[in-house]
Formats: sequence, structure tokens, C-alpha cells
Amino acid sequence: MLAYRDTHGTVYILENVDAKRVKIGVTINAAVDRLRDVNDMWLGRKGTCQVCGNRLVMIRGRVPQPVAGIPRHFIGIGGCPGTHEQALEQSTTVAHQHLEALRARQSCLVRVRKHSARRMIATLERRISGSRHGDECVGLWRLHTVFRTERAETVELISHALLSNLLDTAAPIGEIFQCSVPEAEMAVELALTELCLDQTARMEILV
Repeated sequence: MLAYRDTHGTVYILENVDAKRVKIGVTINAAVDRLRDVNDMWLGRKGTCQVCGNRLVMIRGRVPQPVAGIPRHFIGIGGCPGTHEQALEQSTTVAHQHLEALRARQSCLVRVRKHSARRMIATLERRISGSRHGDECVGLWRLHTVFRTERAETVELISHALLSNLLDTAAPIGEIFQCSVPEAEMAVELALTELCLDQTARMEILV
């Protein structure tokens, strides 16, 4: 069975003209669906649960106005502690509280459950470290270029590495770069060449 990063997919480049930013991502589904999701996250219509990491449409909850909260959702058969709290893009307070609770409980678990707890702790630590609380977001994203190729995820990873010095670490969502679309396209093309995929990949400019 092929690993996800070895499958055929789409590396997409989104452009935000007002913010003067681009985003390089990958999907095995329609790139336009990712565009819709990115705009929802960018504008705060969707948020990431601080506890379980689910991305959900925001609602007006019990948190102070005008901040929207994460709607009710479940982990297993129980309600998620992140329900009605601020999204990870707005705060990490609940995430840190849940992390400390997991660490405290870990020592009391048997071996199998302890291994599961370690995985949850590592995942939550990565989620917290990757959270960003930047300035108010401006503009909307549009789908500019797509590359349909094998090993799409690996192409994306290499292009990110090539542009790493231009990564916008203050952006509220990941994979945002302070560069032009041609620079982003060049990074993807270099990645395709490195993987010997430049002759088989199909590039489409959509604007």
C-alpha cells in the first residue's frame, strides 16, 4: 500500500492580494474545497478546538462577546472539554490546562494506556507550539495555481523547505509565505525537478 505522501494529488498555491501573502498546500481532493476552508479559518468562521484539534464552524457561546466559541462536539461518547471555549487561533489557555491534566494522569495508567497518553500529549504539544495569534487578517484567498502530480505531499514539503526563510510565523494559519506567486511556483517546480516529476506533473494557472 502506498503511503499518503506517495499518492497522486494536487499541490495548490493560494494568493491573498491584500495581505501580500501566498499559501502552498496539498490535497487529494478538490483544491477549491481547501480554498473555502482556508478562507473560513482566515476570517474566523472556523476554529480549531484547543483540546481535540477538530476544525469546526464557530458559534456565539458563553465566552465574552465578540469572541465566538467552538460548538458542542464529542470525543468518543463524552463531550469534548473544548466545547464553547475559544478556538486555538485565539487562545491556548484550555489547551495548556488539558495538557497538564494529561501529564498528571499519565503516571497512573497501565502500559498500553500510558503509550496512548504519550501520543496524545505529543500531539497536543505540537498543536500548542504551532498555534499563532497574529494581527487581524485582511483580504480573501483565491486559488491561483495547481500542480497535479505524484508524490504531492513530498513536493509540498520540499517547496516549504525552499521558502522557509519567507515563512510568515505570525499568520494565524500555517503554510503562509511572504513571497510572490512566481516565487512560490518556482519552489514547487524545483521540488518537482528534484523528484524527477517535472515531465509528468500538470500545472494549471486558474486566474
